[in-house]
Amino acid sequence: MSGKIEEIRERLKKLFSLWVDENKINQLEIDAKLDERGVLVEVNGPQEVLSLIIGKKGQTVNAVRQILKSIGGALGASISLKVQTKNRK
Repeated sequence: MSGKIEEIRERLKKLFSLWVDENKINQLEIDAKLDERGVLVEVNGPQEVLSLIIGKKGQTVNAVRQILKSIGGALGASISLKVQTKNRK
């Protein structure tokens, strides 16, 4: 399953690169892990980068979730996405 998780991370990064600058994508931390529902993908990063991923009224992130649903179907896994900013201390 770890191979599938790595493939999900790579596909998600490739998807983000379609509309987010590569330097900004490198600021993101994309973690994927197994939970009770399937695969949980957490995207952490600076707010200015995450705002590009979330989009206006959350429409972009909802579209990404739909794409992840179809990727999960192809890989035989249920995928959920959580987007959060880094905690600054």
